[in-house]
Amino acid sequence: MLQANELQQEASQTRKLFFILSGEHASIPSAEVRAILESAHVKYSNTEEGYRLLTMEASVEGLLKVSERSLMYDWCGMELGRCGADEQEIRRLVKNLPLNEVARNASNFAVRSVRLGGVKKSIRRTDLERDVGSYVKDLLPQSSVRLRYPDVTFVCVLFDESFLFGMEGYLKASGLIAPRRPRKRPVFHPSTMPPKIARCMVNLSRVPPGGTFLDPFCGVGGVLIEGAVVGCNVLGIDADRRMLRGARKNLRYFNLDPIGLLCADARHLPLRDIDAIATDPPYGRGSSTRGEKVANLVRDFLSGVGDSLRRGAHMCISAPAEVAVENYARDGGLIVGERHLVRVHRSLTRQFVVLQNP
Repeated sequence: MLQANELQQEASQTRKLFFILSGEHASIPSAEVRAILESAHVKYSNTEEGYRLLTMEASVEGLLKVSERSLMYDWCGMELGRCGADEQEIRRLVKNLPLNEVARNASNFAVRSVRLGGVKKSIRRTDLERDVGSYVKDLLPQSSVRLRYPDVTFVCVLFDESFLFGMEGYLKASGLIAPRRPRKRPVFHPSTMPPKIARCMVNLSRVPPGGTFLDPFCGVGGVLIEGAVVGCNVLGIDADRRMLRGARKNLRYFNLDPIGLLCADARHLPLRDIDAIATDPPYGRGSSTRGEKVANLVRDFLSGVGDSLRRGAHMCISAPAEVAVENYARDGGLIVGERHLVRVHRSLTRQFVVLQNP
């Protein structure tokens, strides 16, 4: 892992970064990474996307920002070079890299590897780690191999008949969301978003660090919890007081304090200058729309939400795929950005749409 002093020294310099994504969806994990960087004003360029792999040019600070907020990445770090997935090419690449410059303070190291997708199996990962480790040792004679808690971890990625060699920045810790699963909260509701999806919606809304974040259909607080965990000042609105009581209990259970929980109609928001919104309006058997059709509820909400959202700010809304979110958003004066489709089960495909207030 990159050391703190190295991150400070490299923070303002542009490097080739890699992100190994968790792979739940074809487009959402990479979209989340880009949204996090944009919310932190980290500029990026020259992005390349493949199966579970995203690379780009950006400052090393971007690694820290993504690791602090994303639950849909596994590894991230600096790319040092790439070549074809051939043993001779790999040997030539690694042996010609200036590792004594990028790992100058390392007294020990480890080499890990990952295979993404259906790449050829002629290169065994154990052999790859052993051989690359010997090349690294030749370049860093002062360093020794240490498999547990090394100063530096070098990463070998096999993908699309190619080989990427990099240095690990952050590895996602395990067990981060297990304590916050819906059934482990004091108040459970079957329509609550799972923590990973809720966190992704928060990130897709591009809420800035410390920004004011609103969920106008907050239910028992699943999205608010994830917004508060990443440091947002969260506000929740719901038309059902029982839901608000449940949201308050759930937030308190995790020692999270909202700046407000209001009983109000989301179609007539009593707020202004909100920095970001992420929401999942009620639909399905487990939710109550108080007799209103879901499409009408979404339409009426989007027609007026621009009055509450700060100029230039974003929101992420989830709805069944058949609801014409994009049309309603344009009618409400909003700019339509991304749209991601997720099949939940045979009778439900959910869409996640990112909108911006011009």
